[in-house]
Amino acid sequence: MTTTSPIIFFPGTLCDERIWLPLWKLLPHINRRYVPLQWANSLTDMLALASDRVLPDEKVHLVGYSMGGFVASRWAADNPDRVASITLIGYDADGLNDVEVKQRKTILKQLKHGQFNLSNKQYLARFVMPNQLDNPSVAGVIAEMNKDLGKGTLVSHIESTTPRPSMISALKDVKAPITVIGGNHDQIAPADALRRTYAKIPNTSVHILEDASHMMLLEHPDLIAKLLERL
Repeated sequence: MTTTSPIIFFPGTLCDERIWLPLWKLLPHINRRYVPLQWANSLTDMLALASDRVLPDEKVHLVGYSMGGFVASRWAADNPDRVASITLIGYDADGLNDVEVKQRKTILKQLKHGQFNLSNKQYLARFVMPNQLDNPSVAGVIAEMNKDLGKGTLVSHIESTTPRPSMISALKDVKAPITVIGGNHDQIAPADALRRTYAKIPNTSVHILEDASHMMLLEHPDLIAKLLERL
């Protein structure tokens, strides 16, 4: 990845710049731009925020984490000629299945009735390695984002990206090289599912990190930085 090519970063659900800070500190030379999806109230808002960060006739690298991977894929599908490469972290392009959609509807109902606790350790345990639950640089950052962004942001993010259709065909049409990064203990986007999905898309490389969960950006920013430097 050249130092002058813009790199557009898309955060995940209930995340802001803090999810990227450890990685950015390891890549001080890059021309980075951040899409503040925490401001969005709809998928249309999300795509517009992304477009606002790309200059006319400019080719950019897209780096999307989790929900941000879906938004990055949608933007790439709408603007294939403006994409230099796509990096998808903890995101399965096969979309949400019926069970996952039902789970999201249940969470929405609980959130709207004040029955969902974002600070619950059982909730956090789905996203981080067991040995990171007391790490202020991992679980602590997640807890801070949860508190600061709040339930309203989570509701907006879930409603904006549900249902989430498969992007496999769309990514095939983009033609840009795709790098996929997953964690071997990711419960949200399991490694085996990533391998199956991205085997269907040409020009795609899949990298699975060891001892990594869904919050691999906070657990292993050094390994992810090395992969981005190879683009």
